[in-house]
Parts: sequence; structure tokens; C-alpha cells
Amino acid sequence: MPATDYSKWDKFDVSDSDEDEDAGAKSTPPPLPTQQQQKTAHANERLERMQKVELLGEEVLTDRQQIVELDRRRNKNREALAALRRIDREKGAEVAATQKHWVCMGETFTKYDQPSARIMLEADQKRLDAEIDRLRDEVKRKTSELCKLDPSIANGSDIHRSFVDLRDD
Repeated sequence: MPATDYSKWDKFDVSDSDEDEDAGAKSTPPPLPTQQQQKTAHANERLERMQKVELLGEEVLTDRQQIVELDRRRNKNREALAALRRIDREKGAEVAATQKHWVCMGETFTKYDQPSARIMLEADQKRLDAEIDRLRDEVKRKTSELCKLDPSIANGSDIHRSFVDLRDD
């Protein structure tokens, strides 16, 4: 077996230091990106933009579904308030105030007197209205951002942005 010649490894300059040993030498400018690197960078930017579009699209769909669910609850509250008003008209306010009504809170039913039930339902209506308005504003903002990121969504039109700007004024 012939002996291995390791002398070729002596030509390599290996340093553990992070500092430049030749501080006086001019640094060479970084090489210009090749066409392949430019294509890769462009593909990465496009991928990131598509991911943002997908994420925003999912958020818009989720917000819209949440608006539908909150609107259902708001309609049920409206029906309950109408029923309480009907009882007031039919039996009189004094008699109705002494009655107790079953109120569903989540998965629990509780008995409340009519004034307390009315106050609780009206407060819940206000909270639901505010939450629905907030979600609608978020959907508008996110949809506008989606149209900016991907103009093909609005067929190149900026009409959605115009409506958002008009509403905000």
C-alpha cells in the first residue's frame, strides 16, 4: 500500500478567527447575483405574496362566518325582546315586571325577572352590534389589502378601495 501524501493540505490557509487578517487590503465587492439567483429571489417573493393572499383570504372567510353567527344570535335576542314587549302590552307593565322568564345563557337556562332579562338582552344586543361592526370593518380592510396584493381578485379594478375610502370619510 502506498503512503498517502498529505502535503497538498499544507497549501490551505485555515483560520479560526472571524477578524480580517489583512485589514489594509481592499475588500472585493460582492458578486452580482446571477440570473438563476434573481429567478429564485423573484419566485420567493411571489411565494410569500401568495401565502399572504391565502392567509388574508382565510381570515376574511373566517370573519364573515363569525358575522353570520353573531347575526343569528342578534336575531334571537331581537325575538326575545319582542316577546318581552308583547307580554308588557298584553298583561300590563306592572304584572309583567313580576313575572320570571327562562333565559338561555350559553348552555344553561336561568330564570330572571322581566326587567333584568330585558336589561341583559339589550346589553347583549349592543355588544353584538359593536362586534359585528368591528368585524365588518376588518373584512373591508382585509379585502382592500387582498385587492392590493392580488389585483386579479378585483379584475384590476380599484373600486373596492374607493368604497372603503368613501365610507371612512
